[in-house]
Amino acid sequence: MFRPLAFLTLGAALAAPAVADPLTLEGAWVRALPPTQSMTAGYLTVTNNGNEPARIVGAAASGAGRTELHESRSENGAMRMVPVATLILAPGESESFEPGGLHLMLKDLERMPAPGDSVRLCLITDEGEPSCTDAAVRRDAPGSGHHHEH
Repeated sequence: MFRPLAFLTLGAALAAPAVADPLTLEGAWVRALPPTQSMTAGYLTVTNNGNEPARIVGAAASGAGRTELHESRSENGAMRMVPVATLILAPGESESFEPGGLHLMLKDLERMPAPGDSVRLCLITDEGEPSCTDAAVRRDAPGSGHHHEH
């Protein structure tokens, strides 16, 4: 079922800068993968600067058909990606989305972003309020020390 209001809200979230937002998003980046892939991961640190707990219930990313909160977990000796329905941050609390842990899955990509591109990432609270930032696209985590010689 097509929901025009939800579509317009998502479009506004991806286009508009955050105003008076209790959530701060920092250090955002998206992993560049081969162009044949239809999904990738996004990472950032989110801090709740508000006076009330923040309940993050969704995410959005420019160029992605779907964006989901996921966590990598070891279960029975194997790593699995498990969807996260709600992330609750107490006032003053921060959470890092990083490789091997909590992360954003950007799915159904229009195209794989390339190093040097920028992707707009948004976290959405249960009140429907988006908090957005621009994420640099790179092959490796910042400061990972990986250098490729050709």
